[in-house]
Amino acid sequence: MNSLSDNQVSIYEEPVQEKIRKFIKLESLLNKINYFKGKENKTENYISVLALTELYEILSRGDIKSELIREIENQYIYFKKIKEAPEAKADENKLNSVLEKQSMLLQLLHGLESNYLDYLEHDILFKTILKNSFTQLQPSSVDFWLSRDILIRETQIDLWLEPLQFIKRSIDFILEVIRKSGRFEDKMAEKGFFIERHNTQRNILLIRVTLTSDLYYYPQISVGKQRLTIMFMTKDDKNNLVPYQEDVTFILSTCSL
Repeated sequence: MNSLSDNQVSIYEEPVQEKIRKFIKLESLLNKINYFKGKENKTENYISVLALTELYEILSRGDIKSELIREIENQYIYFKKIKEAPEAKADENKLNSVLEKQSMLLQLLHGLESNYLDYLEHDILFKTILKNSFTQLQPSSVDFWLSRDILIRETQIDLWLEPLQFIKRSIDFILEVIRKSGRFEDKMAEKGFFIERHNTQRNILLIRVTLTSDLYYYPQISVGKQRLTIMFMTKDDKNNLVPYQEDVTFILSTCSL
């Protein structure tokens, strides 16, 4: 399975730590905003705005700046230790590149004001959309805006999004480092069930399961303190989710720093 291309596989991720779950959620929202913001159809374009309001709600309830700084600092310490090891000499250029990117992101994050969301809080159109995002009917002001040319709508979304690009840059880097930390291992789930003990000394952050995309089952992943359990599930003709009873080959990647 390791020879499969990206368009032939489905990757299922299970965050082990809550901070990684939050980062992946923010990554998903940012990807949705960027994908739909240029759509001509106003219904599709509105999905981008709704994703932006959800992003705002998450950011306004917590201190994402401090969380990103803390995580990047942890990764910086990790790679600094690796670089100091004698056997790391061959990878010195790669390690220097990672450390340099981490330093640049930390400089960017430390330079941000704590009130970086104020511009959205004072934007009447955005606040109107936010307030009515889950109502059945939008106010006429929102309908009017959605009827404007796509270039006007896309430009406005870009203006709302631009001050938040530090989040995308930081999260993209953090998650790339974590995802690349895992080794790809071929595994077998007998009769759809897999269990494996893991090293409790490892700081496991993320579990990734890779399957060929044409299969009719998915992994239900559970991570305990001492073991990883994966039960492959499928659905019957009544849409009940039931255990898959055949052997399953898959690729497991345990990501840890």
